[in-house]
Amino acid sequence: MDRVIISKIRPVCWKVYAQGAEEAEYVRAVLGAAAIETTKPEPQPGLMSPSVYAFLATPQAETPLTTEELVAILGQDARIELAFAAG
Repeated sequence: MDRVIISKIRPVCWKVYAQGAEEAEYVRAVLGAAAIETTKPEPQPGLMSPSVYAFLATPQAETPLTTEELVAILGQDARIELAFAAG
């Protein structure tokens, strides 16, 4: 899988970017199994092929999701290679 980029946009919300619709859905499934709600991935403007898709991820509880917790969730899956965006 290509690199997944995560960017914290609020204390309880992350923006997740993945290359390709299939990869985005795979990452959503991993997050969903950890009780993290996600929005529908939307293609982002650009010239990459396959297209980059972005979606929001928020925990079902009102407690903030730390970087370490998100890395632990996604890092359990060998197919997911993480990177971080500023923010």
